[in-house]
Amino acid sequence: MKLVIAEKPSVAQTIAAVLGISNTKSGYIEGNEYLVSWCFGHLIGLAPPNFYDAKYADKQWKFEDLPIMPSQWKFVVNQATKSQYELLKSLMFRNDVTEIICATDAGREGECIFRYVYNLANCHKPVKRLWTSSLEATAIKQGFAELKDDSCYDNLFAAGLARAKADWLVGMNGSRLFSIRYKTNISIGRVQTPTLAMIVDRNYKVTNFIKEKYFQIGLNCGNGLVVGSERIDDESMANNLLALCNGKPAVVTDVKKEIKTTNPPKLYDLTTLQREANRQFGYTAQQTLDYTQALYEAKLVTYPRTDSQYITDDMEQTAINMVQIVQQCFPTFISSDIDFVPNIQRCINNAKVSDHHAIIPTAEIQNINLAELPTGQRNILALVSAKLLLATGEPHKYETVKIVVTCENHDFHANGKTVVEVGFKALEKHIMPQLKGKNTDRDNEKNNDKALPEVNVGESYPMVGSFKVERYTAPPKQYTEDTLLSAMEIAGNSDYDEDSETEKKGLGTPATRAGIIENLIKKEYIKRDGKKLLPTEKGKSLIAVVPEEVKSPKMTADWETTLQNIEKESASDIDFIDSINNFVLQLIQKYGTVDTASGFDFSREAVGKCPKCGKKVMEFPKSYSCESGKDGCGFVIWKNMCGKSITPTQATKLLSKGKSDLIKGFKNKAGKEFDAYLLLKNDYSIGLDFPKTKKAYSKRR
Repeated sequence: MKLVIAEKPSVAQTIAAVLGISNTKSGYIEGNEYLVSWCFGHLIGLAPPNFYDAKYADKQWKFEDLPIMPSQWKFVVNQATKSQYELLKSLMFRNDVTEIICATDAGREGECIFRYVYNLANCHKPVKRLWTSSLEATAIKQGFAELKDDSCYDNLFAAGLARAKADWLVGMNGSRLFSIRYKTNISIGRVQTPTLAMIVDRNYKVTNFIKEKYFQIGLNCGNGLVVGSERIDDESMANNLLALCNGKPAVVTDVKKEIKTTNPPKLYDLTTLQREANRQFGYTAQQTLDYTQALYEAKLVTYPRTDSQYITDDMEQTAINMVQIVQQCFPTFISSDIDFVPNIQRCINNAKVSDHHAIIPTAEIQNINLAELPTGQRNILALVSAKLLLATGEPHKYETVKIVVTCENHDFHANGKTVVEVGFKALEKHIMPQLKGKNTDRDNEKNNDKALPEVNVGESYPMVGSFKVERYTAPPKQYTEDTLLSAMEIAGNSDYDEDSETEKKGLGTPATRAGIIENLIKKEYIKRDGKKLLPTEKGKSLIAVVPEEVKSPKMTADWETTLQNIEKESASDIDFIDSINNFVLQLIQKYGTVDTASGFDFSREAVGKCPKCGKKVMEFPKSYSCESGKDGCGFVIWKNMCGKSITPTQATKLLSKGKSDLIKGFKNKAGKEFDAYLLLKNDYSIGLDFPKTKKAYSKRR
């Protein structure tokens, strides 16, 4: 018998179906010389400090107990899923089981999930690895035909275990160190804290931005040509130039034309899909990951936790077939007036595919009713399918024109653009509005360049009219999940060479970034305000007191690159952990004293005044509640109402006015969306007030 261990029950059931097994037992499926069972994600993790010594228990933290650096690492079984671990252990040691097949997700974390169980059970039976990027029957059959010894993935496990140990060392020691130092509970994370620092820094730049006025002088040359000066900060200088050029002759002194190309977009990796879904639908990174994972487990898309935007050459025919299937399943994506001839070669690059190729739909989409998919999954599937078509389109070609007009020895400029070959842009313009996302500004790119009149060097204008334009500098924008994911992906880049061999991995990985954001929200260091991610006072206070080495995105990006190199066997996991230990030791040596002078406040934020007792209403992980607590007046506004997250801004408006602004996207029990106002009722409970028009009750699409 062969024991197959999957990561989740749904994946195990899919594998069992492919193997022709249907005899379901308690916790596993048996038949045809196979046993198929599963984990529930991580059944086992690194043991907390108190498993090494009781003195490390919570509420007993002391400087003298630091650092905590296990010489022999211990693992602990998750009590909630202990019975499944015990079952897997018993199956491993069944006398008739001669081989074990690791079928957890094909990646760093999936490898750790299996190895933790196998190692803690002290099993020594031979292990093969199922490695597949799709749960389609054909892909699973091919994977079983190409099983490798699991030892081929030892480096992958080494990187995963090193990552877990590094997170433990920095988190356990850092949190204790700074909690003792500042006499309050502080959470430090290897990736979490630098990410928070980026959000706090951006918020500081936005809130402290002082807009500056500047001017530009324009010339109307009279034949449809309008040119402008460079930015002028001094208004008197702008006025002088305005007067100097008005009614004076001007001449064209330079005309530069250049044909440029915009290549079709690449296929999605997880990060680019999360960013697009946030722009189009307002989905959080975690929501997009959850929707895509559900599609993967339903065999409708390929493996989601990928960092590649290409496919391999052996997938060419599969991709060709999928382009045809997408056109059949999404017939409105193609229009008769658009000349679409897919070029799959644009999506192929073996060198840019590591563990998994880009996310693409599978042939299974032709066997389902797309309308029956939950809205979130349907939207993600539409994005992935549309991207496959766009990525195989033709390049967009255009001509740029730069004109320089000189008047009274001052140069004025105009930039224009003319489309030469529309290419994939025609398809993009046709498809994107059909997705019916909430925000499509990024798809309808803002472009002020227009076609300019045809002019030649030496062409003169006997008398031009001048005018002055007053402008203001614009502040940076607060992070959204879209822009934060991008920033996390490229953190530390400026210190790297541009060649592909030194590409860094930024903060976290595609598989972990969503969880990092959610964890910061859970710990109340950041909050969502609509699509914006804002630091709380608690988060700002934390970043104000922790040292640069703890919040440096550059250092964490370097660590992530080292983890990638461990996977490639070009770096040592032992050396990496030694460097983490040294980092922790240096922190303790520098900051191992109580700071009584900081005066920083790590309290929660108030969103308004309690209408029931007059005290402050504070923000908590799941609610906005009166600070008087459960034994007080008990006033509460739940953060999640009818499937919608209530933002601090909405809660503040409700408390101050008794009614919020119109909130869109509530869901009833049937999953139908509706719009409503939050209303503070006479008994201090929260109700819904509906708009008078019928439109609010119709299904939002």
